[in-house]
Amino acid sequence: MIGGLDFKCLPQLGCVIVSPKSSPKERGMVLAICLIIMLILAILGSSAIKTTIVQERATGLTRNKQISFDSSEAALRFGETNADTISIGTATDGSVGLWLPDPNNPRWLNESIKSSWITLPSGTIANVVEQPKYVMEFTGSIPRDDSCALDAEASANQDCWRYTYRVTSEGKGQNNDTLTTVQSTILSRK
Repeated sequence: MIGGLDFKCLPQLGCVIVSPKSSPKERGMVLAICLIIMLILAILGSSAIKTTIVQERATGLTRNKQISFDSSEAALRFGETNADTISIGTATDGSVGLWLPDPNNPRWLNESIKSSWITLPSGTIANVVEQPKYVMEFTGSIPRDDSCALDAEASANQDCWRYTYRVTSEGKGQNNDTLTTVQSTILSRK
């Protein structure tokens, strides 16, 4: 016996190591514990993978929403610039994207006039399924200063008045499921 191992040697077969006899208390507990630990690790690994997948999807949706917002914001800036350069007497029938407001049915909610919205030129905004669009509503005018409102001669002059417009824009992201609408009211600099 060397180091707790028993050797049996037979002249025809050579020496064979004979393992010590196991005690009756040992019945494969190491195997059971290892299997339980492996099961716990598999559950933790699966949970980590699911969490990562959910986070990646959420990140993709957030990015898509941001692209949608950015495209809508770009169209809004185009619309504000356009509204600021509109000349007096411009048609308000939607032919140039300008409407009079309708208090009963806001123009920007009216699906039947979506075709009259002004769409930004192709390629203006990258990575979007559709170029953003905007619509303008003439909402009124105010005197440029107090003397304009009191002076009848100056009041007749169009330079005495400043005009207000509501600009609404819509932009989509990388798919049709993401749509952002933004709106602003501007006072013309004229």
